[in-house]
This record gives sequence, structure tokens and C-alpha cells, in this order.
Amino acid sequence: MPKAVALAGGVGAAKFLQGLVRVVPPEDSTVVGNVGDNIWLFGVYVAPDLDIVTYALGGVWDREQGWGIKGDSYRVRDALTRLGSEGAKWFGLGDRDFATCAFRTESLRLGQSLSEITDRIRRSFGVATRIFPATNEELTSMVKLAGGWVSFEEYYVRLRSEPVVEEISYRGAENASLVPGIREALQESETIFVCPSNPVASIAPILAVAEMRELLAAYREKCICISPLVGGKSIKGPADKMMMSLGYGSSVVDLARFYQDICSTLVIDTTDAASIEDVEKLGLHCVALDTIMTDEAKSAKLVSAVLNA
Repeated sequence: MPKAVALAGGVGAAKFLQGLVRVVPPEDSTVVGNVGDNIWLFGVYVAPDLDIVTYALGGVWDREQGWGIKGDSYRVRDALTRLGSEGAKWFGLGDRDFATCAFRTESLRLGQSLSEITDRIRRSFGVATRIFPATNEELTSMVKLAGGWVSFEEYYVRLRSEPVVEEISYRGAENASLVPGIREALQESETIFVCPSNPVASIAPILAVAEMRELLAAYREKCICISPLVGGKSIKGPADKMMMSLGYGSSVVDLARFYQDICSTLVIDTTDAASIEDVEKLGLHCVALDTIMTDEAKSAKLVSAVLNA
């Protein structure tokens, strides 16, 4: 089985990774997770994408909701709401999810790095797959709306992705460095996956870390992107809206253009099969498969098909 590295955002990545560890031994897989939507709320440091991936691989993810731990209670959130917390009005952390974030915050204040803490958290959930944050430094995805700049998490959750995004910035990227171990994982891997995550909000923050894009370009021939777009629309989330408003376009051909320097293969849904020739004109191999992952079995079937193709 190939040693695999996966660049991962949240929901789409979590579904793909649940399939990946059914096909590739979990200990032979490595995840590089997005930190761009990390946010300080309620006095704790929340890392939504890192936690979604951890919970999914640990078998406790609320897949239907798309975030958090299945069966979690919300007593802390409800108490904060009664006390008048503004954050609690729009951001709901379950009690066990809150505990994860409180542990992360306590550990940061004790001088531990985000990568060390992420490793401790994934081990506590019985996850054999290594999970690296892309960087230990704070790197925040900020979006410019008509009323000014807000964090991506505010745009996505509080504003429900409704305003038009005029610009996106990865604040702190200029001071961010790769977490130790990522370079070696990329070098040793047989396959690198770009998960079906939001290109500009989930994958681009990873690429914004120093050296990352350069490394992926060097390993382009073994890098495969799975499209998060079907028929020009996002399977989940605002990727299509954001790519359109930022001037990239939301077709699979536009996606190929976005990733053409780092990926040699683009996996698209069968709905978009007519675009294969146009994608391949950009210098990428293109494969059309059923990319809709309604359960873990379908996720595993997609991973197997990708590797076989």
C-alpha cells in the first residue's frame, strides 16, 4: 500500500480520509491540516478543520451535522447564551468539543506547539494517522466584504456565507513555517492527495506557508486533486461562490488552472466528464469518477478507484 499524504480542510476532507484509511493502512497516512479557520472564541483556541478530521478518523464525528462529536451535549453553549455571550449566538461548541479546545488552549499557554498538541489530541481519540497542522504559527484566513474584513469562520458561520467576498488574505502567512515532519512526509510518500476541500479557504492557506507550494511543485507528478465541485457547484460550503467572486471561476477547468502547478492529476465527478479534454489541455491527467461520498463505503470506493486510475 502506498504511503499517502493528504492536504485537508474540513467536511469534504474528513469524508475522503475516512475512505483513505480503509484502503491505505492508517499508520501509513499523514494529514496536513488547514489552520486558516482557527479562531479564538470564549477564551479558547478553536481549530475547526483539525478537529473535524480528528473526530472523523477517531470514529466520533457527527457526520450528519458536519462538525463536532456525535451525541454531544451543549450545556456550556446554552449557559453562555443565557449570560449574554455574543459568540454563543452564532458559534456552537458541544461540551466535549469545548473540552478539546480548552485542552489545546491550556497546552499552548504551557508552551507546547500546536503540532505537539494536535498529536496528543489525535492519540487520545485513538487515531493512528499522523495529523500535522500546516504551521505552528497563527495563520488566519481573512475575507474582505463590503463592510470590511472578517475572519473566514465569521463569514462562514455567523454570516452564513451570504455576503460577496471581494478579497481573501492569509494573515500571518509571511511569518509561518512548515511544521517539522511535513517535508519528510511529502518526500517519502508515494501519493499526495489534495482533498475535496474549498480551494481558496482550506487548501490555499496551507499553500501559503513558506516552502509548501515549492515542495508540492517538486512532487507534482505524484499529486492528485479530488474536485470539490460538481457541475460548477460546491458539494458543501461556499467554494463555488468564493471562487467566482474572487475571479477564478467555478468549473473543473478553472479548478485545474488553480492547481496546475502542483497537481498532475485531477479527479472530477462523472457529471463533468465532458470537460476532460479541456482539463488535459492544461497539462493534467483527468479522471471522471463518482465523487459523491454519502457514506464511508462510498468514500473507500472513491479512494480505491483513484489509486487504480
